[in-house]
Amino acid sequence: MAAKINSFLDQLMKLQTNWENNMKSQQVSYEEMLKEIRSKRERINASLDELEKATLKEMDEVKASWNASLKFDVDICSRLYTGITRLNDAIQEIGKKNKELAFIAHQKSEEMIKQADKYLNNNLLHTELSLKFIIYNDIEEYLSNHTRLGHTIHITKELTTQGSPDQAIIVTGASPVSVRIPSDTSSLYSIRMCGMFNGQILVIDYSNQRLKLLDLQLKVVSECDMSGNPNDMCLITPCQVAVAVNNKHIQFVSVNSGQLMKGMRLQLLHGCYGVAHHQGELYVTSGQTLYKYNLDGKLVNMMYEDTSNSFTGNGHEHYCPDKYQNNYQNRITQMQCYNKLPCLSIYIFFVLYIFINFLN
Repeated sequence: MAAKINSFLDQLMKLQTNWENNMKSQQVSYEEMLKEIRSKRERINASLDELEKATLKEMDEVKASWNASLKFDVDICSRLYTGITRLNDAIQEIGKKNKELAFIAHQKSEEMIKQADKYLNNNLLHTELSLKFIIYNDIEEYLSNHTRLGHTIHITKELTTQGSPDQAIIVTGASPVSVRIPSDTSSLYSIRMCGMFNGQILVIDYSNQRLKLLDLQLKVVSECDMSGNPNDMCLITPCQVAVAVNNKHIQFVSVNSGQLMKGMRLQLLHGCYGVAHHQGELYVTSGQTLYKYNLDGKLVNMMYEDTSNSFTGNGHEHYCPDKYQNNYQNRITQMQCYNKLPCLSIYIFFVLYIFINFLN
């Protein structure tokens, strides 16, 4: 009966944790959607701004072109009017005194009158020039025909259970991807990656001492500098990870609206080379020793130690103890047997990723 009760309690706790994670996941996805909607609105506004700018530029060019033409006509009219007026005055004044000069002025006046007559015949008086804007109504109609920028759907994805640690992992393909950013000072040395709930990927850049968040197109959209070389990380919630940093601390980092944000920091008394999370507890390895901590940094106990070499405990943090195994020695034996196997699929993926980046 006790075992049955414990089994039900364990299932209820897991289900409750799942619902709580779903609430957090929904909130994070909601914030991501808000960011995407605002980004879409900004792009639409930017496109409309560009359309307006191009329209105003065209209007200014048309206006300037017609202004130049009109000014040319105004200058012609002014020149002909002034010339004819002066010649007519000269004829009236000189004609009484010097008939030869009056004849010359008369000839020039006739030529100018012909020019004026030709110009007047080619340019009708009853002509009014103005600008008119012909709007493309289909743009407004297209927007008005849509009631929203998109629609919201609910995605339900079944959680996959972890398979046997002895299961073979088959690599089906690989593509080179560069995640370098201008501020990187060293060649990328990535030792850990973590898939987020929305398909984004969190990458540890060991050499440049930072985390990088990749979007669905594997482009760096955010980075977060660490105070030392990050060695490992694990998911705490769908939007939060714990990062093991080599200068003896665990740094919590959250994804908030597509940006990486530092959170709580747990300062420990030993090196941090690996970290894993299981049911609200952290498992941290110093290389030789496996420790169990609460999420607030309180040490629960030292689970295993092997000082025969520098990194004998590497990989122990990936062991999750069975709550029904009451014999501590059995847990140690199981950890020794499955020291590396639970990490095999992860390590293959990491090695593949590092190889790809070195090719770049």
